[in-house]
Amino acid sequence: MPVFGIRKPERRVVLRTGAYGIVTNINGKVMIIQNKLGKFLPGGGLMPGESYEEALHREFLEETGYEIIVKRKLETLSWYIDTPVEWFMQVFNTGIFYEVELVKRVNTDIEEGHEILFVDGESATDMHSDAQMWTIYKYILSKKYPPIIKTNASASENRIYPLRLAARCIVQTEQDKIILLASNKLDMCGLPGGGILRGEDIRTGAVRETREETGRDITQLKPLGASIEYSNMLQLTYYFSAKTAAASSAIHLTKLESDWGIYPVEVDLDTAEEMIAQSKGVIMHEGFEVASMSRARNLAALKIYRQSLDADLV
Repeated sequence: MPVFGIRKPERRVVLRTGAYGIVTNINGKVMIIQNKLGKFLPGGGLMPGESYEEALHREFLEETGYEIIVKRKLETLSWYIDTPVEWFMQVFNTGIFYEVELVKRVNTDIEEGHEILFVDGESATDMHSDAQMWTIYKYILSKKYPPIIKTNASASENRIYPLRLAARCIVQTEQDKIILLASNKLDMCGLPGGGILRGEDIRTGAVRETREETGRDITQLKPLGASIEYSNMLQLTYYFSAKTAAASSAIHLTKLESDWGIYPVEVDLDTAEEMIAQSKGVIMHEGFEVASMSRARNLAALKIYRQSLDADLV
């Protein structure tokens, strides 16, 4: 089982166990609790003598006022998180996550400063813990963004991973070309996109990153899936297909992208697959490609994209 977060060795560790629930409403939005510390899935630590399910029922009543039905256990995850009270401490939290159904609200006098939100899973990018963002993907968003590739998972057991969220697009032009980003300096090429900002909707991030790197505004975003990569971090990349017309704005690259000499190029689908497959300038970490232009995940996304085109022709 991978461990989420960042271990700070200069801090003393306090152990904690908890129970947490995933609830969606009829519109598929996930229940989130927001307080002064951030955003959380409903739930919390066990009291002395409590079982996990007893704690979950109590926490839901305290935080939301709802009675619940615990439908099934999902999984157990562990994560490091800084304490908001004492800078020299970290909490090592081991939590069991459950699928939960709301029954009825029996109390509106919930914990002070707690606000109940129902949000799209794509917008839950600023949860207080990486483990909870991962759980939202695995048990909610994966139905819409199924895994298209999972790399290095066998080496993930008992490793500590910060979670990075990213979005990338396969952009089709009016001439039915695909836009790639290339670097002659590093002999690399890949699909436009990049990291999601905290609190940024995944789809909004995909549009922003594509505009910054290609100068194109995109429309008609369609989910293709997600790649899951274990290396020096757990990178979860959401993939979309999209369409665009003529260039509409200036290109704005990061300093690193500028140093790499990144530029957009338009090619047909066959050439796009060939160029990515032949890229040699990859960055390796323990035998795994960690460059933003990872060949494996981009080729997997192009394969799914090609299949979607073939399905549209049937």
